Amino acid sequence: MGSCAVDVFRVLFCGQEFNWGYKFTKEALQDDAEIEVSCCPREEVGQHIGSTDLAVPLMARLDSYMLSRAPRLKAILQYGVGVEGIDIPAATERGIWVSNIPSEGTGNALSCAEMAIYLTLACLRSSHACAESIAERRVGVPLGRTLFGTNVLIVGFGGIAKELLPRLRPFGARVTAVRRSSWGQAADASAEALLDDKGGWGDMRRFAAGADVIIVACSQDSSSMGFVNEDLLSACKRGVIIVNVARGGLLDYSAVRAGLKSGHIGGLGLDVHWTEPFDPQDWVAQHPRVVLTPHVAGVTELSYRAMAQIVAQEARRLHRGLPPTIQLAAVPHPRTGVATKPQSS
Repeated sequence: MGSCAVDVFRVLFCGQEFNWGYKFTKEALQDDAEIEVSCCPREEVGQHIGSTDLAVPLMARLDSYMLSRAPRLKAILQYGVGVEGIDIPAATERGIWVSNIPSEGTGNALSCAEMAIYLTLACLRSSHACAESIAERRVGVPLGRTLFGTNVLIVGFGGIAKELLPRLRPFGARVTAVRRSSWGQAADASAEALLDDKGGWGDMRRFAAGADVIIVACSQDSSSMGFVNEDLLSACKRGVIIVNVARGGLLDYSAVRAGLKSGHIGGLGLDVHWTEPFDPQDWVAQHPRVVLTPHVAGVTELSYRAMAQIVAQEARRLHRGLPPTIQLAAVPHPRTGVATKPQSS
């Protein structure tokens, strides 16, 4: 990353993972001569963040120490929803806006919903056993299970859940959901109408007990970390399938490993993992009832091009001295723009 004129607005993608976001954003801003889009490895973010105006963290942690090295930084914009790696209070104290891109309306939630169904079907149809049968020149095995007639529990009711519902119904599945926030919000009415039943976070065990498939699609924070644990699994049917397209830390590793070993978990579909990249030699990764994808649920051309346009739009706003469209916390003394109230994504 070379030197640039002082008046050039610099956008830094903090990592080389999910590289399509960088490529599509650079393409979207190619005609904006005063905006430069760069990318660096995660371990080199500290070397470049000091001359950055807008940081796109991806999987990089932007903690208080890293932010102290960014005197020019005006805003942090996550390429997606999750902001657990950003120290929002430290950013706010320094006058740095924190923003994200909602999953709804960008194709991201839709893409994640499709992946959840893919992983569900791969587990129901025992994809590894199918591959073994091909390799061993066998036909007629394994015996699969259908999504038709299956009880599916969705944990969380954000954008992914709302895109899952109209896609699960044509399969003939019975669909329920639990969420932490209250039901009955006007914006959720049409999606809620597609549910067979719904409950709160405290109803988790009761709903899990009747589920054949549990799809994890909620946010990760201190209240949800490791909620798929020994206690929850003990309430589940033997052979339950668990699919996670949200965050790896929502599942307790030891409990999941024990559940696979005992056969209590009949299938595990993971697009997100406890550590990323996940060790392909890990016991869980090697298990024949586990289907893994490399955190690509939302990585589709539809989604990433749409989000790149949003990053380009926000970079232009910030370059003009305006605050980002979405602010996850009020910033009384921003480095750019005027103070406004936080807006939920």
